[in-house]
This record gives sequence, C-alpha cells and structure tokens, in this order.
Amino acid sequence: MLRNIMAVALVMIMMVAVAAPAMAASAQNKDVHVTRVVVEPYGPDMNFTVYYESTFFTRLFSLIFGAKVLQPSIEDLFINFSNVSIVSIDPSSGVAKVTVKDVSRLTDDGWYVYDGDEELADVVDVIEVRNPDGKVETLNEANKLPVISNRLPSINKL
Repeated sequence: MLRNIMAVALVMIMMVAVAAPAMAASAQNKDVHVTRVVVEPYGPDMNFTVYYESTFFTRLFSLIFGAKVLQPSIEDLFINFSNVSIVSIDPSSGVAKVTVKDVSRLTDDGWYVYDGDEELADVVDVIEVRNPDGKVETLNEANKLPVISNRLPSINKL
C-alpha cells in the first residue's frame, strides 16, 4: 500500500516538474517583465540587449531547467520582426542578447536605414538606441523603435 502511494506521489511530482517550465514561460503569463532594451544598429542588422525581471518561480525554474524556460517570453517580445536569433539568455543576471538580421535597408548614400515599422510585442519601460556615432536616444514606456540610420565603418584601402 505504501509503495502505491509513493508511486503515485512520484508520478505527480514528475508531471509537475515537466509542466512547470512551460507554464512559467507561457505567453499569457507575465512572470517576465522587460525593463530595458538597448538597441545597437550594425549595418543591416540590429543587436538587442534585453534586461528583464522575473518572478521567483520563473527564476527558480530557469535556474533548474535552463534558459529554455525563458526563451518563449524573449522571443514573444520580437514576434513582429523577422530573422530573429536568440544569442544568449542569462537567467542569473536577467539579461538576454538578441540579433535581428536584415532589418535595415541600404540607401544609395551608403546609409542603413531602419524605418521603424515593426513594434515590440510589449511596452518596455526604457528603450535605448545607441548609434555607432555615440549618440543615445532614450524612449520611455514605448514599444515602437524610432527611425534609425547608421553606417558601417569604412575600411581604408592602401
């Protein structure tokens, strides 16, 4: 009898362990709150550093089961973009690195221009756009990026 109870308890614990990570990072769940996004354009691509806070249980599950628990929440933020790659997610520091490829177009003048058409899926507390020339543009409580233009450094030929 005791063995049956222990077997049932073990099965229930295993079911919770399998289902909990998926529940912790579901799109409907707001256990991950993006506090800041730093955008760094580089030619046709944009590199994003996403700073986020998560609830205790989400953080615990991500430390036990790995960053894959947080990946759906980070990907959902960029649902309106194409060619999105999650470079890294660090659950202990609350930082994710994301790259969006070919999001800007090249003009005849040699500038890469991002038109600002896509929106992030959620409003972010702070968005910082760090241009290669050193200028930083800050947007508060926003989900839309501004028009961004940049030039890749030219390589001098001898």
